Amino acid sequence: MFTEIVAVGTKHGIQVYDLRRGTRLAQGLGVGVGGRQGFCLTDTWVAAVNEKKPVCHVYMLNRGDTGAKIVFPFPEEIVCLHAIAGGKYLAAGAKSGRVLIWATASGRLLRAWDAHYGAVTSLTSSEGVLLSGGEDAAVHVWALSQALDQIALGESAVTPIVSLTGHTMAITALQVGQAGLLSGKGRVYTAGRDHTCKQWRLRVEHDGEKYVGRAELLNTLLYPATVNDIAVDKGETRVFAATAAGIYQTNMFAYKKTNSDSIQGEQLAALGGSSDAVFSETHIQYPSAEKSVVAVSLSYDGSLLVSAALPGTVRIWDTASRQCMRTISDKQLGTGVTQLCIRLAPPQLGGPKAAVSVGLHRPEVISEQAIAPKLTSISFAPLQRLAQESGARTTTAFEATVKAPLADSAEDMASFDAMLNMEAPYSQTARADAWLLDSLRPTGGSAEKQVADVLQQMELLQRHHARTRRLNDELYQGAVSEWLNLRQKK
Repeated sequence: MFTEIVAVGTKHGIQVYDLRRGTRLAQGLGVGVGGRQGFCLTDTWVAAVNEKKPVCHVYMLNRGDTGAKIVFPFPEEIVCLHAIAGGKYLAAGAKSGRVLIWATASGRLLRAWDAHYGAVTSLTSSEGVLLSGGEDAAVHVWALSQALDQIALGESAVTPIVSLTGHTMAITALQVGQAGLLSGKGRVYTAGRDHTCKQWRLRVEHDGEKYVGRAELLNTLLYPATVNDIAVDKGETRVFAATAAGIYQTNMFAYKKTNSDSIQGEQLAALGGSSDAVFSETHIQYPSAEKSVVAVSLSYDGSLLVSAALPGTVRIWDTASRQCMRTISDKQLGTGVTQLCIRLAPPQLGGPKAAVSVGLHRPEVISEQAIAPKLTSISFAPLQRLAQESGARTTTAFEATVKAPLADSAEDMASFDAMLNMEAPYSQTARADAWLLDSLRPTGGSAEKQVADVLQQMELLQRHHARTRRLNDELYQGAVSEWLNLRQKK
C-alpha cells in the first residue's frame, strides 16, 4: 500500500504524521500558521506564512529538520499560499486583494495583480489555470500563460477568463475535480460563509488568441452552519463539509425510480444539474464529531477522512462507517489547528522511490532528490522583485543561499570550467526567464518544435545549475574543513 502523510498547521508550527499509523514523521516546523491556507508543501519543501508578520519561512521536508532554511519578507500581508505545478511556482493571496506569483527556482516575482475587492482567502490550480476566492464572495479563474505574459499584456490589467459569482458571503474553500479544467468536463467546488457549497461545471478553451471560460452552476448544497472547508473524493461522488455544526457527508449520486419502457426499477443518477437545484436534507452527519470543525482532508483512496476541530483535536474517520478510527494526541495540537493537508509521502519520509505508486501520479521532482534518504539542498530562492525603469529590466534580490556538504565533485568542477563559455549561462536568471515567457507566446512556427526547444533549454539549464551548485558546495566544504583544522591545531 502506498504511504500517505498528513500535515497539520497549528499556532506552534507544522506537524507531519503518518496517516495510517498516526506516528509523527516531522515536527517543530516552528512558524505559527494562522490561516486556513497558511502553508503549502511539495515533495521537497514546505512554505508557510508567519502569522504575526509578512514573512515566509521555507523548511526542508526531512525527519529532524526543524529550522527554516530560508526566511524572506513578503511585499505585503499574505493570507494564503498555494504551490503550482508541483512547486515550480508559488502563488500567494494578499490581504489587499492581490495575487502574487513567484518562480521558486529563481525566486523572481513574476507577476502581481489586483484580483479581489477584499482579501484573497483561497487559492487552487489545475492544468495551468489558477482559481482564487476572496472576501468579496467571488471566485475568479485566471489563465497563467496570459497573466504572466507581460509583453502581450503591456499596460493592460490582468483579467479573469470567467468569474463564479453565486455566493453571497466570503469564500472559504476551493477544490477542482479530477477531470481537469481543460478537458471540458471539469468540475469546481466552492464553499462560503453563506452556509453553502456549490458545484460548477467549468470549461476552459482556447479560441486561437486567448483562453476563454464558461461556467455553469450544477448544484447548491445548503448546510445548517458556516462551511469552513470541503473535501471531495477522486470519483467526485461524495462531498465532505467541515462546518461550525460538525461534519456532513453528501452523496452526489442517488438511486431514482425509472418508468421508461427500456429500464424498469431504480437507476443511479446525479443530483441536481441545474442552477436552481438546492439540497439541504440529503446530508449525512458524523454523530461523534465536534461541533466546531475547521478543516477536513481526504485520503487518496477515499477510505479515511481527517478532521480538525477548534479545541485542537485531530481525528481520523472511516468514511464507510463514519466511525472514529484514531485520535492524534499531541500537546502541540492543543493551541488550535487551522489547516490540514494530505499527500503521498516523499521518499525521505518513507515513501516509494518510484515516480508512480499504485497508479497515482507523483509530481515530478529532481532525480537526485527522488532517491536520496535525506535532502541536503533546496531549490527555492528567496524573494526577488522586478522593476521596469526606462525600458530596462533590472533585478534586486535578498540572497540567502543554503550550503550543505556533499560528496567529492572534482569531475563536476572540471565540467563546470568547460561550461563557463556558454552563450546563455544559468546565472542570468532574468534573461532566461524572460526568454522562457517569450517562447510561450504563439508564433508562426510549429508548436511541437517550440516545446522541444524549451525542453532542451530547460534540461541544459538544469545541468548547468547542478554543476554550479556542486561547485559552491565543494568550495564551502573546503573552507569549513580548513577552518576546523586550524581550530584543532590551536
